[in-house]
Amino acid sequence: MAIAVLRLWKVPEFFSFNFDEEYQASMAWEQVKDFHPIWIGVSASNIEYYLGPGFTYLNAFLFKLSNGDPVILAWFSSILGLVTTGSIYYTVKELFGKKPALIAMTIYGASAFLIFFDRRFWNPTPIPIITIWLIYSLIQGHKDSRWYLLTITLYAAFYHVHLSLMLFVPIIAAVLFFDRKKIQWKKWLGMASIFYTITLPLLVFDFVHNFDNMLGPVKYLFDKGSGAQATTLTSINAHVQTMLNALGKIWFMRLGTTIQDEHCLSSHCFISEPPWILVLASLIILGLFIRTAIQIHDRKHLILLSGIITYAAVFTFYSGYAAEYFLLAWYVMISISFGIVLSKLPVKMFIPILAVFIIANGALIQSSKQEQYGLMTRKQLVQEIMPHIGNKAFELETYGTDPRRYHSYGGWRFLFKAYGETPVRSFADEAFGWIYPDELTGKEPVYRVVVTDTMQYTSDEKPIETFKSGAYYGYVFKSE
Repeated sequence: MAIAVLRLWKVPEFFSFNFDEEYQASMAWEQVKDFHPIWIGVSASNIEYYLGPGFTYLNAFLFKLSNGDPVILAWFSSILGLVTTGSIYYTVKELFGKKPALIAMTIYGASAFLIFFDRRFWNPTPIPIITIWLIYSLIQGHKDSRWYLLTITLYAAFYHVHLSLMLFVPIIAAVLFFDRKKIQWKKWLGMASIFYTITLPLLVFDFVHNFDNMLGPVKYLFDKGSGAQATTLTSINAHVQTMLNALGKIWFMRLGTTIQDEHCLSSHCFISEPPWILVLASLIILGLFIRTAIQIHDRKHLILLSGIITYAAVFTFYSGYAAEYFLLAWYVMISISFGIVLSKLPVKMFIPILAVFIIANGALIQSSKQEQYGLMTRKQLVQEIMPHIGNKAFELETYGTDPRRYHSYGGWRFLFKAYGETPVRSFADEAFGWIYPDELTGKEPVYRVVVTDTMQYTSDEKPIETFKSGAYYGYVFKSE
């Protein structure tokens, strides 16, 4: 009950809708306007690779239900987080017992650090739910090879969600290799059929485009002109520090912190640095799990250990940006490993620990200042501005302390479309105009709307009206 309260606390008010969410939402809304088969979804970072369209279709389905209101994304993401939490309890109970399941569920479900990830809706959102059922299916497949049908279903889903999940590929390959004699040819055929059905859009796209998408990551790694970075001591140190911080932040973060600061969204970036004692505690617990897994040396412990080590090793030597969300699958496995170790403690010890953990994270969420950046705050600003524009054409500009034109201030064009009217021109058009060419009519605006993030807008021209909602300022000018 306490976990449900924490995860459903001010869901629409805390929901963060920014550049990445707008990218996905804009593609999904095109499907609502005119449903048609698409072969790819959003791009995967800067490696010239596009994910499959599965998540875009999901986003479009939700928009169809809500008529384009992003609030449904907020609720879906939070409820999916609750389902993931319940899945962790069920699968860990089946594999390791009730005590490890209760502790793992509490760590994952009540951690404000992990709850913050579910206050966004973007393609990494399904990573945790995929991770827990993938691990479960790999373990159970040894007893009943039908579980491998789920394994391959989830593996194929990787291509529609996030490339970080591909780190499970060597584990999946090893498990299937050792169990190859137990898998009948009909199941091999079924697994192949499932994989090709789910990845068919990407296969069609690659076939038509000379396999450019499939070769994108390869070109990134081996083409000197691609912009790929080399792994250096600096990058290794940054990634190790990110993992250590995450191990501490799972327990507690800074009071009053926000999703904007923790995820470095817009021009905000003030990541919590957890007390060293929390990091040390996590390292000790993790070390105890590694020792336990090696000593017991059974399938379930080794698969979990393999996933933890693989993610930690690859992330350490990854040369790109040290983003915490790359480790979403790792956090699931870490929570389970912590549950296994802490379950060895007497009930009189781990129950008070969990109680303090829930109370502390509850206080953290309650103290968060995220509401000033959240969806309802943005919606309020849009709805205050629109009566002063009426049905007149307007253009939309967004500014802040970051000199980038729109990347740091994304989300606003879609929110004006959802809660007001669609701008005839906006800074978003440079990034997303290719998605909605039919909305770029070339019509001249009557008004100019300016939205700023955590700063006031200065101009020689006097605005017709000025507004403020949370951290945002809004201005209406007569267009020149």
